[in-house]
Amino acid sequence: MKRYPVIITIILCALLCTVSSAPPVEATRIVPENLSIIIDMDNLTLTLFNKGEFYKKYPVAMGKYQTPTPVGNWKIISMSSNPPSVMGTRFMGLNIPYGQYGIHGTNNPHSIGSFASLGCIRMFNSDAEEIYRMVTNGTPVVIVGTPFGAPGASPSPLRIGNRGPDVLEIQRALKRLGYLKWTPDGFWGQGTEKAVNEFRRDRGLTGANIVDDETFKLLGF
Repeated sequence: MKRYPVIITIILCALLCTVSSAPPVEATRIVPENLSIIIDMDNLTLTLFNKGEFYKKYPVAMGKYQTPTPVGNWKIISMSSNPPSVMGTRFMGLNIPYGQYGIHGTNNPHSIGSFASLGCIRMFNSDAEEIYRMVTNGTPVVIVGTPFGAPGASPSPLRIGNRGPDVLEIQRALKRLGYLKWTPDGFWGQGTEKAVNEFRRDRGLTGANIVDDETFKLLGF
């Protein structure tokens, strides 16, 4: 009978050793139902909605006027917990066709609350890690604002080889005016080059075939 406490002690020690040597468990992924994201360029915020109801809001940094963040309806299509250091500690890629854009952390936290990125949406690393645990591939992301960069800033001149939401808006304007015959895609290739050239010629503009301030005005922007 006196041996039982010894046996119990041995069993408890074995259990404790097993628990203490187990690898740490990652934070549980929180997945609210029907999660969606709205990113507001005017207020530089990212807001989470759960089933259409407000859930949480975060400050962000967005694209400079030379490299605007693409406005539109997108979705998350990739996720990385070990991105390049410039992207902080988390990266959530979006299905934007003009390049690699996403929501990510940053190694420059002082930029949050400004127009400072190359088009991505920057967050504090702790905030990016928090929403990373909640989103999944397919989570819808709506970005609202001007396609020409920071609100109130003059749009940058556009030319052949450019791509992005600003080019897309120019193509849409040219299509409305009858200069573009195909569906706008945001890429300035030879077709857009010809359409811009014809538009500028018809408006009496000379010089390089670009969309500058005068062309923006004549296109209605």
